[in-house]
Amino acid sequence: MNIQHIKTLVAVHDHASFAEAADALFLTPAAISQQIRFMEDELQVKLFDRSTRPPKLSAHGINIVTEAREVIARFEALIEMARASGEVAGTLTIGSATGITSALVPRALASLREQHPRLQVRIEEGLTSDLISRVRRRALDAALITEPLVPEPDMQTLPITTEALVVVMPKDLEIKGWKNVLSARPFLRLNRKSGVGALIDDTLRRAGVNVSEVMELDSSESIIDLVKAGLGVGVVPSGRLSGAKTSKIRTIPFGTPPVKRQVVLIERRNNQSSDLASILYQELLELTGKE
Repeated sequence: MNIQHIKTLVAVHDHASFAEAADALFLTPAAISQQIRFMEDELQVKLFDRSTRPPKLSAHGINIVTEAREVIARFEALIEMARASGEVAGTLTIGSATGITSALVPRALASLREQHPRLQVRIEEGLTSDLISRVRRRALDAALITEPLVPEPDMQTLPITTEALVVVMPKDLEIKGWKNVLSARPFLRLNRKSGVGALIDDTLRRAGVNVSEVMELDSSESIIDLVKAGLGVGVVPSGRLSGAKTSKIRTIPFGTPPVKRQVVLIERRNNQSSDLASILYQELLELTGKE
């Protein structure tokens, strides 16, 4: 059994099927199945219940996956330690809440590639709640998210930047006051599982604002487009309006006082890839400081 077999087992667990794990690892499903059978033969255990479709990890298999993550982390830390002194190299897998990637990460990656050509950074987008879970179970080294409303005791959060939230409405709407606007028109809600969505929901609840929700969407861009089409009003981070055609809409601050989201980098405490995450974090800080 080698480290690749261990990584394959973890990938099957994380992607919930041999086919999806094969796509993620750039292998064929047959190769995935062969590696798993090799592990079972070598360990003399059944890792999967094959009476179901797709096969599911057995309880013993799930326990092995938990330990396997630790083995992979220690293996990758050993590789980093063995590299030439002063050389920054390795692979950092980062999650990013939808919208944050387009605003910050591409510029940071371009700069890091120039400075550290042997440092590889993989980006995976998702909703905040899912990203936190994936960081916790070591599927991601760290994630760029909106700061959670409830602190995560097993995580450390490193602040990067703040961004105002704004109410988006049709340009000809004459209602004044953010509470009146949101309660008088159909409300286009940002997914509550996103960090911004949870912050919006919490602000509305605390302010006692009742909205007439018509849709719940995953992206701020979709909300902006629907507002332009006259289908309602919504709340989005102000940065999502950058570059958008705003001739049909206008904005006002959301909340009293105006609410801002805090963008943070979240990682596990005692993270083996913390040094690599720190390099990305410092680059992000430098870029936001120049804005």
